[in-house]
Formats: sequence, C-alpha cells, structure tokens
Amino acid sequence: MDHKYKKIVGNLAANLAATTLKVRTRYFHRIGVSAKGVLRIYENIEGFPDHKIFQPGKTYPVIVRHSNSLSANDDARIDARGAAVRIFSENSDCQAPLLDLTLKTGKAFYARTISDFATWLVCGLPAREEQVKRAPHIRDAVWMSLRNAETFTELHYYSNICRLFRFNDGQEMFVKFKLRPFDERIHEDSGKVEPIGILPPETGAIPRGSNDKRPLLFLADDFQRRVSSPGVRYIFQLQFQPVPQDAATQDVVLDCTKPWDESKFPYVDVGEVIINQNLTKEQSEELEFNPFLRCHEIDVIRATSASQSASIDHGRSLVYEICQHLRNNEPLPEAWRTFIEQSDVKVDLSGCPVAAMLQKGNPNSSSSNKVTLARNWYQTSWSVFAQPLLQTFLPYFLLAYVTSGPLSWLLSAHTTMKHPLHSLLPLFWVISGIWAALACAIAKWVLVGKKKDGGSALMWSKSIFMDTIWQAFKTLVGDYFMEMTSGSMLFAVWMKLMGSEIEVSGGVYVDSMGAVLNPEMVEIERGGCVGREALLFGHIYEGEDGKVKFGKIRIEEGGFVGSRSVAMPGVVVEDGGSLGALSLAMKEEIVRTKSHN
Repeated sequence: MDHKYKKIVGNLAANLAATTLKVRTRYFHRIGVSAKGVLRIYENIEGFPDHKIFQPGKTYPVIVRHSNSLSANDDARIDARGAAVRIFSENSDCQAPLLDLTLKTGKAFYARTISDFATWLVCGLPAREEQVKRAPHIRDAVWMSLRNAETFTELHYYSNICRLFRFNDGQEMFVKFKLRPFDERIHEDSGKVEPIGILPPETGAIPRGSNDKRPLLFLADDFQRRVSSPGVRYIFQLQFQPVPQDAATQDVVLDCTKPWDESKFPYVDVGEVIINQNLTKEQSEELEFNPFLRCHEIDVIRATSASQSASIDHGRSLVYEICQHLRNNEPLPEAWRTFIEQSDVKVDLSGCPVAAMLQKGNPNSSSSNKVTLARNWYQTSWSVFAQPLLQTFLPYFLLAYVTSGPLSWLLSAHTTMKHPLHSLLPLFWVISGIWAALACAIAKWVLVGKKKDGGSALMWSKSIFMDTIWQAFKTLVGDYFMEMTSGSMLFAVWMKLMGSEIEVSGGVYVDSMGAVLNPEMVEIERGGCVGREALLFGHIYEGEDGKVKFGKIRIEEGGFVGSRSVAMPGVVVEDGGSLGALSLAMKEEIVRTKSHN
C-alpha cells in the first residue's frame, strides 16, 4: 500500500472509530434484524467449475442480517436496504465463520475507489451533485440503491464488489454475489424509487410521508414473523467472469459503479438459503461481520493504491476490522495502530482500555502532542521583529550580491571596450537572471532542504522560518527574471534543480510561479501542463498539532491544470485528466479523464 492509500484508510478508520467509541455501535446499518438457517448448494450448477467450498450438495449454516443503510430507527424512510450473510464452515453449528458477505439493494455502488468513498463522506450535497454531473452513472447507482420497501424478504441484494475465486482446476475468476427472493415473480425492481432530483437529500434517506402511520421498525417485525412461520427462502446466485490479463482491464472490470453486462455474464443459481430461526435483539447486535474474512479459495482482491478499483473493497475491509477491534475493546495490531496514529484525525481511545494503554505507552503517539498554535516569548519576538527584517534584507542582499559580478563585467566592458551601455544591458539582465535562479536553487537546499511527501513541520519551527525566507528570495528572483521564462524549458530546468520531478525533455509546460511554492512536492510527467497563475499547494495547515503538512501533487502524462486553478496536497491529475481554469481540487482528490467517468 502506498502512502496515500494508508493515509486514507487511516483517516477513514479514525473518523469511524471516533463515532464507534462514542455510540458503541456500527457507523452504517446500525439497527438490524437477524435469523439463522442453512445454505444448500444445488446438486447441479451449470457452467460453474468445481470449487472446494461451493461444491454440489454441500450444506452450510448461515446467518442473515437485514438492515437499513442510514435510517437506523425508521423503516419507513426510503433508504438502501442491506443483507449481510455469514456462511459458517460445514458442520460447525454456527461457530466457525467461513465467509462474510455484505450485500445491498442496487446493482452498483456510488464510489469506485476508497478515495472516492472518503471524498463522498466528507463533502456536502452540492459537491456530490457536481461529481455526479461529471459521472452521470453514479446518480443511477445512488437512486437504484434506494428502496421503498414493504418487506425485507421481497428485495434483490447485490454485493457490487468482486471476490477472487480459485477453482480446483487452477483457474481464477472474479465473482459477484446476489441474494434474490425464492419467488421468481418478484422482480429486481421491487420497491424501486423514481428519482426526484439529482441526488437524494444530504442525509441519504428520504423521510417517511406525513400520512405514513406504520411502526418505526415494521420491516424488522415483518421479517421475524415470516421467519417464525413458515420461514424465509432466498436463492443464492453468483456472477463470474475470467480474470483479465492486463491490469487496466482488471481495473475496469472491478469498477463497482458499473454493473456487469448480464447478457454476457448472467447470474447463476448456486444454492438456496432457508432461514427459520430468529435471533434475539442482543444476539443480532453482537454480530460482527468482517468483509476481510477470506480463504485461499475465496479471497479479497488486494489493492496497492487508493486510485485502484480494488481499493474500495480492500480498504473498506481494513476499516471495518479496525473499528470492530476498537468497539470490542480488543488490542489493535501494530500495523493498524499505525494507520490511526498517522491519520489527520485525533481519536480518543480512552473508551477502549487496551488501545488506550497502548497509546499511553507510545511516546510518539499523537496524544502526547499539544494541539496548539501557542508560541513562547522568543518565538513571538522573532516572528514580530527579526523575521520581517530578515525576509526583507536577506533576499535583496543575496540578489545584489549575485548580480554584482555581471554588473562589474558590464561596467568593465563599457569602459574598456567602449560598448554602448544600452546594448549590454539585455545580456547583463539574462546572465544576472540565470545567476540569480541558480542562487535561488542553492538557497533552497541550504535554507529549506528537502521536504518529504507526507511529512510535517511545526508551524513555528526553524524549518518553517527558513522556508519563509527562501520564499521571499524566490519571489524576488521571479519578479526579477524567472517569471518571464515561465512556459519555457529553462523554467522547467529551474524547477528540477529545486527538487521537482519533471520530464524536461517530454514537452512539459509550466507557466506559473505558483508551481514552485513547494518544488519537491510537484511531479509532472511527459506532456503535463500547468496554466498561467495556477497554484500547486504542496503544503497545508489543518490545525492538527500545530503542524504544516506536506503532500505531493502529481500531474500524470498529458494531464492539464488550468489557469488560476488550485491543487491542494495529494492531488493527482491522471493521464489525460483536466483540472479546468479557476477550479479547485481538494486535498488528495483525483482528477480523472472523462473515460473514467
């Protein structure tokens, strides 16, 4: 997992864990109703290769838990409905979980990657609607998930995401799961809601009608009645296709915002789920579904980057497991605790005794740092009196010192060789400007050094003071000469000397001094373009621990950042992607090509 992927998983886990520790329950699908029964695999499964687990004739104990996505305490609200299925090992009497499946209504999900999912959670309705305008199929995914249900048992439930199946003959396939009512007359559009806008309300669920007098939990009550007599039956289905050979095609296949073509990859009836024993409310609440539960034959598809389609399931599975450990007061493995500690969210682990003990024992834990912008007296004195003078005096002194050599040559040539002064001034300006640019690059490494992607520095630290002095010198050099060269190869070379990763010979075009705010935080591949007065912010202050945080901005091959647009730390403009003029790309946002949308 790359740094950005770990950061997103850490932020998601920390945010959800903070809520988890307060309310001691799930973040999504909080209130549910559960019952147990069996999954009987059919004797003959047409077109399905031999598989160790889904073998013809086998029977597995199962538990099914139905719930609403967001409207926890009112079943009449129009919401996405869920069906979590736990399949136990054969003859284990519901003691050894084999596989946990989280299904929901609707054939697609609204987020292709874990990065999209995190962005969707934190942005408001207007921002989501803008995203839908760029990717209209996401609107269908959202609305098709909503169901105005009369009963949980007459809806179709889909996994949306894939798992990797390994068969007995060695072949591998991507597989999706589905649970449908036993009665074939119940169509997949049962309970379908017609869109009434671009997206549903910001809460995600549409409130019940003013004349709707049904009980708050009528769906749960109905399910329990049906289980008691005569029982509930579902058909368990699989949809599968071979694993593509190349990574790009795999990423397209794993895109959960777009369902597979059922004419090419139809759902196959694999078995029958028979539910006939209700669980108590307490037993249902104690259930912990773990999407990361896997085995060699049915595996989670790994992702290494937050921009990969597989990250939505892989990353989500990690987040679920971290939150479950915290909610149950279980110790966090070292790797997971690192996710939390590296996140931008402070999590009060005092409600989790084991985690709190681990946190206290870690002197580098974020809890040991003060979240403050307070300065001591000498920092205040320096920033008020010394720093402004230094930022004013030193840049002009350095520029004067650097240009003194070319100036001496100019006057000497004018005196000894009798060259007209006006004919020498352009040459002097170019030579002194290049000398100043080289001096600026040297000053960058002497005063600032190299910032690390994902690193941070205290707001009032020496490194930040030195950075502000260098920024003043860089601005002066830009005004003197280098801004005139923006858009040229010379400007790209200057950026490279200061730490930017730029393919100078690849036709890179940079026409903005705003691209050198944090040169080492900028990466531009062949054909990348940065428009006039665009700002590439390689740093951000979020009020966390009094730190300035750094993140690399990547413009991939053929990527475009328009004039006066702003890109925050962690932004990636994918191959051929375009951030339009006057646009804002938020922290760690991915700007994709239209083909991805």
